[in-house]
Amino acid sequence: MTTDDSETVVRFENVGLRYGLGPEVLQDVTFFLAAGSFHFLVGDSGAGKSSLLKLIYLALKPSRGLISLFGRDIATTPRRELPAMRRRVGVVFQEFRLLNHLSAFDNVALPLRVAGVRKSDIQKHVVELLSWVGLKDHLDARPPTLSGGQQQRISIARAVISRPKLLLADEPTGNVDDRMAMRLLHLFEELNKLGTTVIIATHNSHLVKKLKFPKMHLDEGWMEIVGADTERASVPPASEPGPGGGLFDDGDDDGTRPDLEKLF
Repeated sequence: MTTDDSETVVRFENVGLRYGLGPEVLQDVTFFLAAGSFHFLVGDSGAGKSSLLKLIYLALKPSRGLISLFGRDIATTPRRELPAMRRRVGVVFQEFRLLNHLSAFDNVALPLRVAGVRKSDIQKHVVELLSWVGLKDHLDARPPTLSGGQQQRISIARAVISRPKLLLADEPTGNVDDRMAMRLLHLFEELNKLGTTVIIATHNSHLVKKLKFPKMHLDEGWMEIVGADTERASVPPASEPGPGGGLFDDGDDDGTRPDLEKLF
């Protein structure tokens, strides 16, 4: 399996990972992800999904093997250049990792402020995106006052607001109902259409079967990529109401959609 490195976002070659003196969590993992691809990362609990994501966003180093990100060998990339590389990766953490002393607005605005985006643009894009994920009435709320599902939506908005080149999401729909899950997946798909490479780790087999994207399947540390079906179902339009009313249980959907092409 070969591809032009300039079009490869992630490459693993015979990667192994172990914690301490324990057995390998990942074994001889080899794959590449082309720019603009979309994959589900699936497998039983303990199969190594979160560990694989941590290797990709540089939170862990492999025990052996080669990892390249955006065409750069991580092992030979100078440490001073790694932060800039990480900023090209958006991550939705399973445990959210929001800053509790900041409001929902400020948590989502943080990547744009770091990037030096104008204050007026930050105001416009953050409010638009938080409104679209059903949190327009919670802009000033701090994470500890919000539900798990609301915090998850803030985490997702923060990860996508700056249109990263690579988006990694660890169980991003684990705390929301199916209607909201489909709405959030539509957001990921729209971002993917604009060129972002997307990996979503999930246990939700219903969504995986429904959307039919290629699967990265982990089984006891070994990985296999299973191709997409010939006819892939698209995520239903975000404006399509689900049974019994709007897309949000709290009734705060205003029907707008974030203009991702204008986001930074």
